[in-house]
Amino acid sequence: MKSSYKVALGLAVVSALWLGSGLLGIGKADDAPQAGAAEERELFAVRVADMTAQPMVREVIINGRTLANRTVDLRSEIRGRVEEVLAQRGASLKAGDPVVRIAVEARRAELEEARANLNLRRIEFEAAQKLAERGFNSEVRRAEAKAQFEAAQARLRQAELLMEKTTVSAPFDGILDARPTEIGDFLDVNDLVATIVDLDPIRFVAFVTERNVTELRVGAPAKARVFGGNEIEGTITFIAAQAEQEARTFRVEVEAPNPGYGIVAGLTASLNLPVAEKLAHKISPAVLTLDDKGAIGVKTLTPDDIVTFTPVQIMGSAPDGVWIGGLPDRVRLVVVGQEFIVAGQKVKPVPVDGGLS
Repeated sequence: MKSSYKVALGLAVVSALWLGSGLLGIGKADDAPQAGAAEERELFAVRVADMTAQPMVREVIINGRTLANRTVDLRSEIRGRVEEVLAQRGASLKAGDPVVRIAVEARRAELEEARANLNLRRIEFEAAQKLAERGFNSEVRRAEAKAQFEAAQARLRQAELLMEKTTVSAPFDGILDARPTEIGDFLDVNDLVATIVDLDPIRFVAFVTERNVTELRVGAPAKARVFGGNEIEGTITFIAAQAEQEARTFRVEVEAPNPGYGIVAGLTASLNLPVAEKLAHKISPAVLTLDDKGAIGVKTLTPDDIVTFTPVQIMGSAPDGVWIGGLPDRVRLVVVGQEFIVAGQKVKPVPVDGGLS
């Protein structure tokens, strides 16, 4: 009996140990998924965009002013009384359009006299030439006749020029900006008749520092905007070879088309001049954040979804965001939730629909 009790007791102990080990194993198998799920639930979810650097043209923004392409003072080349005014101030003129007419007076008679004299000298020269060919006239006489004929041609041309100068005309397309003369005014030689302003193309003039002038080039595109106006495209046409003595800045000129003369001279303008092209990332300003020291930057993720803070430099602005530098060419950028996470924290990334470029 004692032996059977011992055997039964041994079997009971073995069974109990076997059941206990099974319960422990089951408990461990069940606890592992629960712990993983709990850790997954504890990760903070953030929106992430895969970003690739793009070429960005860095620009210098400076203030300047508009300037007429050309401005010319028309002056009288002859003396005389203003007989007729043919254009009013503010008129849009084409090259050759008359502005004022000076009285012809005795100039028409002088022109007719010069024509008659030329006809006479031509007949004399032709006759002298024929006689010389037949041996009835000397070479000296033929030379004298030729000289008188050529002098008559010159006098006729001079009389024609004087007649042409009685009409003062626009030398190029432009606006009649000033006309101080009126009908009846007597003009002397070199007296001011009118001022013509050419506004197409319009010129923008500004001054850049020595730091940026070496990065500019003639022929490069530029943008300009006048107060209250739209942005227009232009071209850099001039960069000064030497600085202004006092300010140590360099004059730069930009030309832009101005059909219809919508932009006048003397306006304040803002110029965007390209100085360099670099790779950068364009992001929304809302993505920017600050670290504990107040440095501006963004938060990115490592391949293991660990948060990192990267300081950046703002390189420029665009209508749909800002350009930043200081990041790798390809980066996983936290675009939503960056204010609620810290560097070194593991998070749950959620890709932005459509991504960002």
